[in-house]
Amino acid sequence: MDFLAMLKKAGFSDTQMVAETGFNSSPKTKGTLFRAFKAARAVEKNGKAGGDFLSKFQEFFDETYAQGALDRKTKHLIALGASLAAGCEA
Repeated sequence: MDFLAMLKKAGFSDTQMVAETGFNSSPKTKGTLFRAFKAARAVEKNGKAGGDFLSKFQEFFDETYAQGALDRKTKHLIALGASLAAGCEA
């Protein structure tokens, strides 16, 4: 599935590739600029978006990098090494 199809499947409309940026993060990827629109989510009475995804991600992040058998810094270095091995350049 191409990226535009994934955006449409995720609920975005009027998706389009606007331009290539020239920033290619690896030999297999091309930097591109996309534009898409998505309707705003309804806000619940407590002022949070339905599901409160950001707090769930923060909870996941905190649990992942909590002190344990490996310290936080070692976990971050492992994550960095894994992302570089996967071809990500940050």
